[in-house]
Amino acid sequence: MSVNCKICNSTRLVFVAHTAKCKDCGVLMYYPFQDDTLFVSKEDPASIAESKRLFRDWYRRSAFLNHSNFTKMFLFAIQDPSRVQEGIKILDYGAGGGQFALICKSFLPSCEVYTVDVNDYGLIDEYRPLVHQIKWKDFPTDTTRFDYIFLNDVYEHLSDPIKTMTLLGSKLNDDGALFIDTPKQFWIYTFFKSLSSKLYLRLLKGTVSVAHLQIWTPRSFRLSMQQSGFQVVRYRELSEFTMNHSHYLRNMGITGFLGRVLGTLFYRSAKYLAKNKIMALVSKSGFSHTSL
Repeated sequence: MSVNCKICNSTRLVFVAHTAKCKDCGVLMYYPFQDDTLFVSKEDPASIAESKRLFRDWYRRSAFLNHSNFTKMFLFAIQDPSRVQEGIKILDYGAGGGQFALICKSFLPSCEVYTVDVNDYGLIDEYRPLVHQIKWKDFPTDTTRFDYIFLNDVYEHLSDPIKTMTLLGSKLNDDGALFIDTPKQFWIYTFFKSLSSKLYLRLLKGTVSVAHLQIWTPRSFRLSMQQSGFQVVRYRELSEFTMNHSHYLRNMGITGFLGRVLGTLFYRSAKYLAKNKIMALVSKSGFSHTSL
């Protein structure tokens, strides 16, 4: 049975370990394909308590970099907050612990921040007073419309990116815009594949997983926007990390002294060596008040 690329529908896929790479649009995907039911939060008390613990621990370790990254994301999308009308509605889609609400409120105190996440119990209790939480099961039928929707390190997690973007597009106001920050393939994938199959497998292990379901190329990213009815208003490729170097080396299974030294040096020099992220502002019309 043939397998189709979830972005361009091509059957020209190359399978390596737990991944499938499309030879037409270039997207690198986790295989076999997953669906959202894998991530939906369970209702029992033990699962709720574990979700709360895991999210608090993640944000405790990533809060410093996230605070800086989230500020850059906000100002990329809303370049001049002083020109934004009072009381705008912002949706943090895939909000996790809810830290992004702090950034929104610091720039625009009067804005209304809404959150939704596949795990309803990830929202940290201390952030609840800042947001209106929409439960995951209620989101498709919720009638709230937004001026901005942010997907901060979320697009790579979506099991069906086109379907999700189409839904989000229906929830934007006419002059609204949607922001995406997501991982991008860069030269290290081609280099490792040519240099050593063992190193390439480690790279795939560290970057593509049941959580990180796809790593984009510029072509596949733009195609996914087109397929969803969006146009790119603003686009940038940059170097950006959510965690420190130890996190990525551990995920890749690099434990040897030399490997860790080289990995640490690469991480510290990455802003000069690696454009590993895509940052984009998109809208349904290709023009919005955010592009002024």
